[in-house]
Amino acid sequence: MLISPPFLPLRGANEADEAFLARAMQTAAHGAYPVSHELAWHGGMHLTAPTENNQRLPVRAIADGTVVYARQPTARPTDAAAIDAHALGYNGWTDDGVIVIRHDNEIGANAQGQGTQVRFFSIYLHLNSIARGVQANQAINRKTEIGRAGMFEGEANMLHFEIVCDDENLERLIGRRTGLVATGADGRTDAVFGEMYFSLPADTPVHATRPPQHQPVSTGGAPLGEALFVGIRYGGGNAQVTTYRTDGTTLGAALPENNAEYNLYAAAGAIVQAYRTARAAVVPAHSAVYELLRFGRVLGPDALNPADTPHWRQIRTPAGQGWVNLNATGVAKFSDADAPHWAGWHLMDDHQDGDSRCNADAIRRLLDENDDALITRQEASNRLRNPAVQNFLKRVICKFPTEWHRGSVATRWNWLTRETPAGAQAGPLQPAYMTPADFPEFQRYVEALCFWEQANTGLDSNHWHFHPREFIGYIRQCGWISSDELTRIYPQTPQAVRAQYLLAVNQVLRKYLFNGNNVRTSHFFGQGSIESMGLRLMVEGSVSYARNPNHPSFQPETNGYYDDPTDLYGYFHNYERAGNDLGNVDRSVLRNAQGGILPVVIGRDASRRPVLTSPARSQVDAGRSQVGDGMKFRGRGFKQLTGRDNYSKYWVYRGWLNPGLDFDENWWARAGRRPAPIPDPQRISTIPYNCIDSGGQFCVKNGIPRAADGGVNRNASDAVSRIINQWDAPSFGRRFAGTESAYQIIGDTP
Repeated sequence: MLISPPFLPLRGANEADEAFLARAMQTAAHGAYPVSHELAWHGGMHLTAPTENNQRLPVRAIADGTVVYARQPTARPTDAAAIDAHALGYNGWTDDGVIVIRHDNEIGANAQGQGTQVRFFSIYLHLNSIARGVQANQAINRKTEIGRAGMFEGEANMLHFEIVCDDENLERLIGRRTGLVATGADGRTDAVFGEMYFSLPADTPVHATRPPQHQPVSTGGAPLGEALFVGIRYGGGNAQVTTYRTDGTTLGAALPENNAEYNLYAAAGAIVQAYRTARAAVVPAHSAVYELLRFGRVLGPDALNPADTPHWRQIRTPAGQGWVNLNATGVAKFSDADAPHWAGWHLMDDHQDGDSRCNADAIRRLLDENDDALITRQEASNRLRNPAVQNFLKRVICKFPTEWHRGSVATRWNWLTRETPAGAQAGPLQPAYMTPADFPEFQRYVEALCFWEQANTGLDSNHWHFHPREFIGYIRQCGWISSDELTRIYPQTPQAVRAQYLLAVNQVLRKYLFNGNNVRTSHFFGQGSIESMGLRLMVEGSVSYARNPNHPSFQPETNGYYDDPTDLYGYFHNYERAGNDLGNVDRSVLRNAQGGILPVVIGRDASRRPVLTSPARSQVDAGRSQVGDGMKFRGRGFKQLTGRDNYSKYWVYRGWLNPGLDFDENWWARAGRRPAPIPDPQRISTIPYNCIDSGGQFCVKNGIPRAADGGVNRNASDAVSRIINQWDAPSFGRRFAGTESAYQIIGDTP
């Protein structure tokens, strides 16, 4: 799913996501998550609306969803005395406009392709206006303007923003609903995103230098000495390798791996080549090794064989730096989708007593430095804003009663009249937070803001709360595209076609480091809008698709690849021209009966279509490339894989062919070499995963991520276009337009 902050300032060209979210979600001096100044539970954050061009930015929906509740704000009285007398005038005027949105989406899929459905709610309170047309039971898209931030206790431009869910959806979102991540086996595989983690046993061997890349076990290693976790985060073309202790602290700064993300494809190829050079009996598939380096395990359809193919990585250890095999026996693999405790994620449940007082020992100890000290409102505020405290609290997921249930206000807040800031019983020397005489006015104020009984969420009033900014940052790493989002990206594509490729699109975006990166993803879809006509055309045809989409050359190849001997369309046969670099037919192959070179002759038919005067099959060395390969290996897939040589390289990448065993590489360059045997080129057109994956592999093999990282602009788009099809310059403008259009859906522009 795609998600964005509730305010959308203009994003800087090279601005990191964390910095963008911090600027978009500016925290107020009060209203911290998950506790307020009196150490009461606070389910969200108070945000100050940012200013841009001297205007306060509007509040926007953070994700696609359905408005389940909308309450228009109460008109603020103009008379100061009337404000003081009003329930909402407690400590200054507070706006009560509120919108609640239910978000139903997916964050991944299991091995059978069944999507991991999640549901959560976003709450927007203290609105002083609600956008026209926003009402209950209305579907709403991400980034849609829903209202304006209002006043909180006399302070303007404030928004209370909250994200909540129930037990079942907590488990779907983070993989569990209680306790810590179990480290005895690999983590979830339906949702995998963000940083990849490896649980290393204390006896893991550490080597001073990297062992041979094809050897999973090497002599001379010293034991690690303690159980540790290693995290690998790819981004910006590089990688960061961090070592975590079990208490969540790190062993020094992350080790940088410059260009490791850009070089991931080549690094996987080097491991494969090490096996070949060693003449190993079994050589792992490049595709599977790529996933091993990317995820620490294989998530796609290509098995890792040998299963113990090593993943050597240099890490920090208690004794310094060393090399470990992250695919060794006993090493379990995880990702940020597991919300691991060593990365700071913790669950705290304090709903049983039914009140709003924070009884979580870990939090109270964090703020109550001395059990017998009185904590004033200002002292608590200062401690809550301490960076170390905030760093801990931002990944605490808490279950406690909602603040917005009107019928339980007195029950939930009566402790304010009995407890002192130090947690002791109130008395003459230790005054309570609030006197019994003052409580009714406070109760009236809180009840005026409540709405839970009318909100139609289906949630119990006791539910889980997330730090809103951290939750958004967490989900933004996922980038799993929903059916509705793909519809907006490719609106002209029939729904049945989008549904056919949706899963594969997401799997491939995740595999090749596009998901969660809205710039790269936009280029991917923008180029696809031309290469495959937005998923509609996974094969090249011999007529204009727009004029004749029912032509036989465009039909599914489920019963075998298209091979019509009467189709002499020159576009196909032009691939067989002398000197082509597609591995179809070499100049030396086309000879007449006397052994002379037989040139490929392009002519025109009666309809002025270019055609080939084709040599007879008896005149061609059938043991090498063949006349007809141009049609057989025509463009297929999301990025239109073309030519027998390119097909053979993809077949090798997936482990379907072995060079040297099944064929001779560069077979067309010299007589007597064996060509790549590919009897079923339609694998690319008939299997959705192969259609999209062949495009993804082309991207990383040819450096498209680096070119796409130039941004959503014409220069970067042209750089990508030249990599894909340098000969089609007239289409570059349309490719950029497709990229811009996709970015309007995927990116953070309002």
